[in-house]
Amino acid sequence: MRILKGLLLVFLMGTAGAASAQDIHFTMFDMAPINLNPVYTGYYSGSFRVGGIYRSQWQGLGINSPDAGNFSGFKTPSAYVDIPIALGRPKNGNELKSWLGAGLNFYNDQVGQLSTMRAELALAYHIGLGERGRTRLSIGAKGGIYQSRVKDVASFIFEDELSNGLTTSSDDAIFSGIGSSSAPDFSAGLMLAHRGTGWGVEVAGSFNHFTQPKLNFATSTDYKLPSNVIVSIRSNFALGNNFSVRPMIFMQLMTNVLELNTQALFAYHFVPTKDVNFLFGGGYRLNDAAFGRVGFEYKGLTVGAAYDFNLSSLSLGNNAGYTGRSPRAMGFEFGLSYIAKIYKEMVIKEILYNPRF
Repeated sequence: MRILKGLLLVFLMGTAGAASAQDIHFTMFDMAPINLNPVYTGYYSGSFRVGGIYRSQWQGLGINSPDAGNFSGFKTPSAYVDIPIALGRPKNGNELKSWLGAGLNFYNDQVGQLSTMRAELALAYHIGLGERGRTRLSIGAKGGIYQSRVKDVASFIFEDELSNGLTTSSDDAIFSGIGSSSAPDFSAGLMLAHRGTGWGVEVAGSFNHFTQPKLNFATSTDYKLPSNVIVSIRSNFALGNNFSVRPMIFMQLMTNVLELNTQALFAYHFVPTKDVNFLFGGGYRLNDAAFGRVGFEYKGLTVGAAYDFNLSSLSLGNNAGYTGRSPRAMGFEFGLSYIAKIYKEMVIKEILYNPRF
C-alpha cells in the first residue's frame, strides 16, 4: 500500500499538459465542484452547501486602442447550492453508504461584447462499495440553459471582412437586432473514490455539451457548441499530525485543444480534528501560467484566493506601451463555500456493564 501511495503522489505531481481549452476554466477548479462535474453534487457531510467563485483576467486590455470601451477583460462569476438526500439510515454506527445529491449551478462568462450564461440543475447518486463503504462510486448528470449574447454587433469585424478588405459585411444584417441565442445543454459524469487511513483519492470524468446545443442567431445560421471531456484527480495525503498535502489535476479536452492544470495545496492543521486549516500552494498550467494559492478553512467555511502569472507568449506588446508580458494578463480568483450542519452530532455515551454476582 505504501508503494501505491508513493506512485500515485509522484504521478499527480509530475503530470504535464499543453495549451488552454475553449470552455471556461478556473484555477481553483475544486472550489467550483458542480461546474467541474455533476458527481460532486451533494458529495460532502452536512445539511446544505452554498458557494461561489469569481475569476478576472486581462483587465483593461483595450485601454490604448480606439475600441477601449468595448473590452474590459474576462470576468467569470459562478455560484452553486446543493444538498445531500439520505437513503435510509446508517446501521451499527457506520457511515451512510448511499445517498442522493441535488443542486443548482450558475455561471456567466463576460468577454468584452460577448457573454455566455449557463444555469442548470444537477443530480447525483453516491453509493459505498464494500462492507465499510470506503470505496465510493458516484454517477451524476446536469442540464439547463446555455445562452450566448452579443451586445453590439456593429463593433465586430467578421471573417469575410478580413479576407475581402471590406468595411461592411452581410453578417451584420444577420446578427443585427437579434443579439442572443439559447439552447438546452446537458452533461454527465462518473467518479470512483477511495478513502484509506491517512489518505484518499478521487478520479472523476465528465462529458459536457454531449447534445451539442445549437446557438441560432439567425434562421440561416447555426453554431453547434462542441462537446468536451473533463478529467480530474483529487487526493489528500497526511504528512504527520499537523500537515497534509492535496495534489490535484484538471484536464479539459475540447475539439483539438487541451488544457492541463496540475497543482498541490498544503494544509496546516491548527487543531487535531483538522477542521481549522491554513492552506497554501500553487501549480502550473503548461504553456499558459503559473499560479499561487492561499486559503483558510474553519469548520464548514472555506475561503480561497489564487493569482495567475502569465507565462505564455501572449502579451499586450509595444502597441499598448509595454514590452514583454503585461500585468493585465494576470488572472485573479476568489472563492467561498460554506457547509451548514443544522443537526447536532450524535454523542454516544459509554456504558460500563457491571453485573452483580
